[in-house]
Amino acid sequence: MAQSGGPTCAINATLAGCYKKAIELGFDNVYGALYGVQGLLDSKIIDMKAQIKTDEDLNRLKITPASALGSCRYKVDSEEKLAKIVEILKSFNINYFIYIGGNDSMDTVYQLSKYIDKIGEDIKVMGSPKTIDNDLFGTDHTPGFGSAAKFVANSVYEIAKDVEIYDYRTITIVEIMGRYAGWLTAAGAISKKLCNLGADLVYISEDTFEFDNLVKEINENFKRTDNILILVSEGIKDSSNNFISKTSGKKDKFGHAQLQGPSHIIRDKLKEIYDMPIRSIELNILQRCDMSFASKTDIEESFEVGEFSVECVENHSGKMVGIKRISNKPYKTEFELVDIEKVANKTKMIIPKYTDSHFQIDDEFMDYILPLIEGEIDVEYKNGIAQYFAFDKEDIVKL
Repeated sequence: MAQSGGPTCAINATLAGCYKKAIELGFDNVYGALYGVQGLLDSKIIDMKAQIKTDEDLNRLKITPASALGSCRYKVDSEEKLAKIVEILKSFNINYFIYIGGNDSMDTVYQLSKYIDKIGEDIKVMGSPKTIDNDLFGTDHTPGFGSAAKFVANSVYEIAKDVEIYDYRTITIVEIMGRYAGWLTAAGAISKKLCNLGADLVYISEDTFEFDNLVKEINENFKRTDNILILVSEGIKDSSNNFISKTSGKKDKFGHAQLQGPSHIIRDKLKEIYDMPIRSIELNILQRCDMSFASKTDIEESFEVGEFSVECVENHSGKMVGIKRISNKPYKTEFELVDIEKVANKTKMIIPKYTDSHFQIDDEFMDYILPLIEGEIDVEYKNGIAQYFAFDKEDIVKL
């Protein structure tokens, strides 16, 4: 197994589920590649059996945030690299490879499985989904999203409690992750629906953002409140489809534009118009791995996704595990396999009908998201510090 892309609260739950099922099925060796496929190319492989020694270790791994094996953002862009991956897998006598990650990781699964099929090797490759952005095709939602959404919803609620205390006008802008899809930003509107306190304006990545319209909305909201709270996705665009925060054309290895905070840009422009306190807040990487708001539903489901990945990988390749929702009340799902080519290099946007003309979420979105943020997990603390699991990354397997 290996992990890739941005970390989450639940990615290690999936890893723990993979490991548990592999042990139950009697696999001779269970390896972890450090730092994703990039580490695999460097033969940075550890023996997970040698390091997960007790049930306590496994349970602690399950509720450890971020990527315990380490991660990467690395594009496998040549047959030479694919051939080397296969060579390394064969040298370790590895027959099954599970890659836990998001959109770009599923592209790696697609490329590798297609290449293995082409050369006729008997190595199975499976994608196990993960991303806080919730933007993967082929699954109702992604492991990691529920916990991140819960963090965002509660953080926005607490910010709203803070800003409402002032008896004078203020504007607060909160920037939330989501380059192309606004699922997380929409989650920030939950407290407004449930507690009548939260975001006054919500701009998701799928919206067209115009500054003049924002000013009109602010002025309209000042008729009813002195303290305005605005949520913006990091990927909001103008009517010309340009990122509000696009930098000087720099892109990462996967061709994604490198963005800087739109909240700061909006704040500075508003300061030219309004003589009042205007603050911008980036939740930033706290959205990904804050275990204080981890969703029990998310952790348990992610663990089961890992188990299902291993159950299926002996007989299937070039697939991703998808979550199929059966019902909201009671919340019920089942797992299925999705052809990886239907997932790779695609982005699932938030459904337009989930938001209204004033950028507020509707009841259907609430029915969708509330089950995903339900429940809390127990984390052991010592001297006030959470106790998490860590692999010894120096203990590399030597052939």
